[in-house]
Amino acid sequence: MSTFRRLLFFTALLIGLVLLGAQTVGMLAAHRYLSAQLAQQSDDGANALAWALSHATATPDERTALADEMFAGGDYALVRITDDRGAPVIERQTPQTDPQTREYDWRDAWLNMVAPVVSRPYSAPDGSSRGVVTVQADSRTARDTLWQGGVRVLGLMLAAGLLWVLFSVNLARRIEARTSRDICERVRALAPGNRNTLNGACELAGVDQALVDAQRIVAATVQEQNARIESLQSEIYRDPVTRLHNRKYFVDQFRLALADKDPDAGGHLLMFRQRDLAQINRHLSRAFTDQWLRSSSDRLRKLVAEFGGPGAMLARISGSDFALLLPRASAPQASLLAERVRRELRSLRVPMDKHESCRWALAMASYAPGDGMSDTLARLDHALMCAESADDDQIAPASRAPDSTHIGEYSWHDALVTALEQHRFSLSVQPLHDLSGSLLHQEASLTLHDTSDADPVPASIFMPPAVRLGLSAECDIQAIRLGLDWLYARPGALAVPISLASIAQPSFQSRLQRMLADRPALSARLIVEIDAAALAAQGTDLHPLCDIVVAAGARVGVSRLSYQFGAIEHLHEFPLSYLKLCGGFITGLLHSPGSQHLAATVVATAAALNIAVYAEDVPDIATQNVLAGLGVHAMRGPVVNSAQARDLAPAHPWVSS
Repeated sequence: MSTFRRLLFFTALLIGLVLLGAQTVGMLAAHRYLSAQLAQQSDDGANALAWALSHATATPDERTALADEMFAGGDYALVRITDDRGAPVIERQTPQTDPQTREYDWRDAWLNMVAPVVSRPYSAPDGSSRGVVTVQADSRTARDTLWQGGVRVLGLMLAAGLLWVLFSVNLARRIEARTSRDICERVRALAPGNRNTLNGACELAGVDQALVDAQRIVAATVQEQNARIESLQSEIYRDPVTRLHNRKYFVDQFRLALADKDPDAGGHLLMFRQRDLAQINRHLSRAFTDQWLRSSSDRLRKLVAEFGGPGAMLARISGSDFALLLPRASAPQASLLAERVRRELRSLRVPMDKHESCRWALAMASYAPGDGMSDTLARLDHALMCAESADDDQIAPASRAPDSTHIGEYSWHDALVTALEQHRFSLSVQPLHDLSGSLLHQEASLTLHDTSDADPVPASIFMPPAVRLGLSAECDIQAIRLGLDWLYARPGALAVPISLASIAQPSFQSRLQRMLADRPALSARLIVEIDAAALAAQGTDLHPLCDIVVAAGARVGVSRLSYQFGAIEHLHEFPLSYLKLCGGFITGLLHSPGSQHLAATVVATAAALNIAVYAEDVPDIATQNVLAGLGVHAMRGPVVNSAQARDLAPAHPWVSS
């Protein structure tokens, strides 16, 4: 039942109760009035009969005639005359009906209309008492009058109620039809392009049905708007190609993670970069590249959803950079997931022209509440530079040391360009002895001096950004030039390392060739040291470089072979003077029979090719003895060949390039 119908119903009920109460009050008033009239009639009749008997001869016939005449009028139900002894002389009375009989009128009991019995004595003319007259008025006429009046009023009330019901129903239908029509029009206005949304005419539709239709259309509209809002949010916060979260969303979430005041709210951030995305776009179609990025992102998303926990978030923060935020993740948990991501990325690589496959660089940093976002991202960016310079897919840790090296890419560009223009480079030199103490050669490392009076920045810090910025060849040319100047002033041989990125640049090789040709006597004592990864991945570029070095009388050395054992199969292809084993392979050699067998294989292979084998990062004497037994005779470590480094920059502070 609608609200309006309820209002009409309760209004009619209230009016009916009021009218019923008024009718009841009227009936009670009429009942009291008629009862008083009956009492008065009984009293008047008794007085009149007593007076008539007192003034008559009062013979039996006269008394009977008076009583009959009075009773025959129909106004009295009882007329009784008794003598002075109380014996009834004459009695006329309307017969009483039994309640169980059919003639019993229930209205007598319901209306309770009974006249009082009035008795009056009458006397003789001489004043002597003759008897008593008893009179009772007949209440049937009053009862019938009261009943008929009540029935008429009740009939009028029922007729008025019926008319009110008909009027109310008609009014409700009209109002509901008008309301329904208005609602229908409004509903149709919600979907102007769909006129068939509603079923039936508006005038015949109920309000409830119209509201149901309105609710259905509004729900569809809300669903459409929500889909549009979700689509807009997706465009704002998601990358259009990979459907990963974009940089804006990542920055917001990372800022919230850093602003968390909970002491246990720290976590880790893994950042990885596709180093060859530009080459992939050039050599493969753009559609293929987008599809490859999309499928790779889907696999990474599933991996993170399975192993990363509910708070892990994967985002694409630039064209080739991706980030994995791991809030509240411990170091073991983050490292395990990062290793899973690294393996997944390795399996997702696509073939390249010069490399076996495209390359990924990974770096991971920890953060704590209150850390600065810029500092954390700068640490990660520098770690990514180091990973790129190492040319492998190992995860580079981001140091939390508060030094000046954790600056942005543009700041590094300014610093390196300034250093190249102002020749702010020098060499840090360390000797390398064999186990007998004989000097094999000196090993140089390029250092950078900034404009302040701070300590020189080692190559391990500034060369990764130089590689990314395309300045590695300039820095390596500086190192070769400083090395030749060092050889000019001192005897002995000097090993100068060059980066992998410089090997692939033809301009670097041509400049190197000219420099060595200008100083042939010094070039004979120069050793150009390259990373072992170049043997496996850059053989095409490495062959002409080795030809240039050997033609000038210089030698070629290989470092970090233990990070690229795949280079062993290419040792015979290049004129190498020595190779180096280092890192975790050496530190764990003592307790690993497999590593010892592998080291023995490397030494035997190198000996067959007349290549010396050196070891770095030797942790203790026991490991030194094992290496010596395998045939490694030149080592460096914390307790081995620990000569102090000599920075020769004061003697040659600025060497012109």
